[in-house]
Amino acid sequence: MKFGLRVDVDTFRGTRLGVPNICRLMERYHRNDSILTFLVLLVFASLLFLVGLEKRHLWDADEPRVAGIAAEMARSGDLIVPRLNGRPFLEKPPLYFWAASTAFRLFGENTYVARLISALSAICCVVIVFFLARSMNFSSKGAFMSGFVLATSVGYWGLGRTCLIDMTLCLFITAAMASFYQVVRSTQGRAFWYMIFVFSLGCSVLTKGLVGLAIPVSAIVIWLILEKDFSWRRWFALLTCIILCSTPYLVWLWLLYVDMGKYAVYETFWVNNFGRFTGKYPQHLAPFYYYLTKFPAKFLPWTFFLPLAGFLVIRQARKREKTNPSIFIITWFVVPFILLSVAAAKRGLYLLPIYPATALAVGYAVDMVLSNKEKMTAWFNIPSSILAGIAVITPLVFLGICFYFHQPFVILALVSIPGTVLGLWAYHLLTKKDLNRFFQILVPAFLVIFLSFDMAIVPVFNQKESFEPLFEYADKLKSEGAQLCLLLPTESLEGAASFYFGECIPRFNSLDAAHEFLNSGENKMVITREENIEKDHDIYIINSFNIGSNTVVVFTDKTFAKEEQ
Repeated sequence: MKFGLRVDVDTFRGTRLGVPNICRLMERYHRNDSILTFLVLLVFASLLFLVGLEKRHLWDADEPRVAGIAAEMARSGDLIVPRLNGRPFLEKPPLYFWAASTAFRLFGENTYVARLISALSAICCVVIVFFLARSMNFSSKGAFMSGFVLATSVGYWGLGRTCLIDMTLCLFITAAMASFYQVVRSTQGRAFWYMIFVFSLGCSVLTKGLVGLAIPVSAIVIWLILEKDFSWRRWFALLTCIILCSTPYLVWLWLLYVDMGKYAVYETFWVNNFGRFTGKYPQHLAPFYYYLTKFPAKFLPWTFFLPLAGFLVIRQARKREKTNPSIFIITWFVVPFILLSVAAAKRGLYLLPIYPATALAVGYAVDMVLSNKEKMTAWFNIPSSILAGIAVITPLVFLGICFYFHQPFVILALVSIPGTVLGLWAYHLLTKKDLNRFFQILVPAFLVIFLSFDMAIVPVFNQKESFEPLFEYADKLKSEGAQLCLLLPTESLEGAASFYFGECIPRFNSLDAAHEFLNSGENKMVITREENIEKDHDIYIINSFNIGSNTVVVFTDKTFAKEEQ
């Protein structure tokens, strides 16, 4: 991988190349260097997000639920109403579920395919950031660093390997922001970029509702105001694009109304858009300063570069140059951050659409130093030293974890040796002030560290966080003729049941109904959380599983249990 321009003087020795010919040769070299740099980034991102997706079971509250909904849509073919274990799930529009269910139909229902859409979305978003940076006149080195920073920020990387909707939302918002930037800055092809903008914004709304419209449009409006761009054509075109991109969402709402009536539309459109924003509904309520504490941790290890990046981008923005992208980057970060902070419902992953803007700022700052356009100060040296320390220490920490949990020697070697060698190499280059090669070595070093974590460290905790052991046992009971149902299940339990069983499972909302089911015949069993049956002495617990902070039990009626014994 080549960073920067190096022209061999011997190329010109003995020739009579004029200045135009030399310029064309240098332009060709720049183009080839940019293509090579992009290919390296593409291979890196593909390995980072696609390798070993199946090594970790579906866990946490969201993954089993989302996978279960997508799998059920794949089986039923109902593209209008997403369903969770047979019940309508109206919190989100269906675009992500369309994509995930299509993947299930093409490649089968398994953990790898469940995460495939998020992984591909993450890769595409990194690609868009690279080309957006190039269009902002970043060097190929700066564009690579922007994509590299985005891909290796822990919050972005983690969601890119998780079965969730938010990475797909981030992709479409990034595409919308990038295409509108081209609309304003490009001198040709604006009609094409308008179409890309409308398509991306429409997909964003169909992925997660009005938040997919509010985040990019609010940033774009403030950007145009700060740029003093009050051309009526620009604003009319933006308004037209907003109307056009809302059309697919409105069509889906109409089809939902025809299928389920006005209450379904009310819950989908009002409750899950405005209700969550205003705090009328209590899901994920948090104080306004919530993201000030969450974002720095989610953007590690690049958080330490943010002071330098913020200073350089703001200083550049103050120059008020017409082609200056700094104001665009700042508004992309600040406006959605404020908007999401004002909203009552908050989660760390909601900030994902501003990660590309932050990555562009950090990529720009690193490029300025590597290109000798900015002096190396403590604001750059200290974060670089921290990166080197992470590259050296993290593989050793992984080695300790593997040793403590008695992992096989092969795993110990694969986790520790490559990462430690690359980390020490990176540290050596930093001490020699060879910064270009230092960041080059960080590419394979971080690839080894991130993949080792997800493929060798996280699986150690699978049994404590995963629903898979529970449903492997339940599937065994089912194969022996048992009839199973769920009692007061959480959404994650229902999603896991639907995903692992391959069909909907009956559910009951009261213990009396569960007893009636058990008393209707032999070999019937119920799955529920232990807290739901603590005071019931007429049941017999067959088995229990600790999943996260909950204990899930399989039980039957005590009378039938005694008869079997």
